[in-house]
Amino acid sequence: MTKVLVTGAAGFLGGHLVDMLVERGDEVRAMVRPVEDASHLRSLSNVEVVHGDLTDAASLKRAVKDVERVYNVAAKTGPWGTEAAYNAANVWGVADLIQSAMDAGVKRIVHTSSITVYGHHLHGIVTEDHPFHAEDNPYSRTKIAGEKLIVDLVKYQAAPVVIVRPAWIYGPRDNASFGRFVSLVESGKGFFIGSGRNIVPTVYVRDVAQGLIKAGDAGDFAVGRAYTLADDRRVTQEEYLNTIADFLGVEHISRKLPYVALYSAGRTAELIWQALGRRNAAAPPVTTYGITLLGGNQEFSIDRARQELGYAPEYDIIRGVSEGVQWYIDANVHGWIVS
Repeated sequence: MTKVLVTGAAGFLGGHLVDMLVERGDEVRAMVRPVEDASHLRSLSNVEVVHGDLTDAASLKRAVKDVERVYNVAAKTGPWGTEAAYNAANVWGVADLIQSAMDAGVKRIVHTSSITVYGHHLHGIVTEDHPFHAEDNPYSRTKIAGEKLIVDLVKYQAAPVVIVRPAWIYGPRDNASFGRFVSLVESGKGFFIGSGRNIVPTVYVRDVAQGLIKAGDAGDFAVGRAYTLADDRRVTQEEYLNTIADFLGVEHISRKLPYVALYSAGRTAELIWQALGRRNAAAPPVTTYGITLLGGNQEFSIDRARQELGYAPEYDIIRGVSEGVQWYIDANVHGWIVS
């Protein structure tokens, strides 16, 4: 039995990772912020729930004590907020976590980054050797900065860190993204951004958790390496959204809105929000990040993760969306989420 720490354990990916670690017999310390709902985690055996935050160095020192492995899933996510808030979590918080873990004798740290480090408007099949290209948002910029910091820690301090870069994660318990898409399709208000034939970089949540675990189990060859985790087949925007429609039993989406017009609308909304000093407020109703994520064409190779880690996605779009939609239906019946 391995004793591990999972940061961001109350989140979408973190919660599924804890589930899978428990299933395989690990003893899990789940770090959550005091304001987060940890009821699911507390219901699991072999899970110790502790309070902590990437921006609270003292809490990190407590959290890493007596664990062999750390899975860092916590982050400041989304495309909107102040640069300072993103830096505090995604750069300096990551540095504090790694340093605390090394001081405590942790043998392996798996850091969750994102495909956002590659940028958008990509051409061809993208591998891990693709250069960093920051999008125009603080999430992308600080994810890149966090990775660069890790590379230095590996090089100069022998930090035992492996980096994973998940694609666009979907699945059960995702209120923020998948649940909203399902609600939009169910309401009949869904539309394609552009033609709908673009490749969207999907990956099912348990497949990402599998990749994280395999990165933790990998030999020392993986230290300092980055691995993209995505589906192993192409999925178009049209296939993704209309598969949701199929499992809801509603009509397929046919309406199409121009990509350029929507991107321009997102950019205008962002500029207005900035002019109004609303960087600390909720994001604008439409953002360039959201438009490029769903409407852009992005295809990633998982050959490195497959060959070096043994990563093997188990959920195709049919199985993954089926389970996600069933969660959505059950959640609405029981009043767990509001559409």
